Amino acid sequence: MTPLTQASQDSLLSIQGCGYKIDQDRVTLSIQQIANNRASDNISGTLQIQLCALSKQLGNTTEEVLATTTIGEIQGQHFIPNGSYDLLFQSPSAGTWQLILTLSEWDGVEYHVCDSVYFDVLYRSMNQGVIEENPDVEVTPDANLTSINQRPTKDTMTASQSILPSGGHLIINQYEAKKLLKVKVIPEKILKKMVLERPFHSEKAVLNIKGMGPKMLVKLLKALNA
Repeated sequence: MTPLTQASQDSLLSIQGCGYKIDQDRVTLSIQQIANNRASDNISGTLQIQLCALSKQLGNTTEEVLATTTIGEIQGQHFIPNGSYDLLFQSPSAGTWQLILTLSEWDGVEYHVCDSVYFDVLYRSMNQGVIEENPDVEVTPDANLTSINQRPTKDTMTASQSILPSGGHLIINQYEAKKLLKVKVIPEKILKKMVLERPFHSEKAVLNIKGMGPKMLVKLLKALNA
């Protein structure tokens, strides 16, 4: 991932009114507005939202991606209001981190950061697989809260990750949309979201679709490979 401090940003694609709420291995991202302020005849590339963690120690900058999803394209002079995205959350390595929400655009080869929000409240991770007594963290850019460690238990991580197929997202990216929408083992509503949110860059990104789970993903890939 390109360091956020070095990424060229396009202010014509923007995010406003951002916040997050962490609950064990899930995070809800709240975005008041995602806007394409370009000319009305413009259609953006596929847009991606990521919650990232940034740490600077001894002159070195470290970044980790904690949650990610794609939201399709936006026509110029249009915006998505009051977005709420319930995503899988991967706690960062042990340490103190600044959390950043980014909006990136797909150019056909890779994603480029267009806008970002830096949260003032620092996130502390013990990275020991232990959930605190109070498991909720909720932060907005102007909040004055103290963050706590959040990390899914080892058993939870094993159950959700052990059956994930390798390279399955590439099969979904390349599959013809009309044929994908006809797969019988997956609800049509989920398939439509899948087509809209392509391309995916990991199996976790596919699992971020509401209603999709690891077992359902395995069923889908078996159907596509049949």
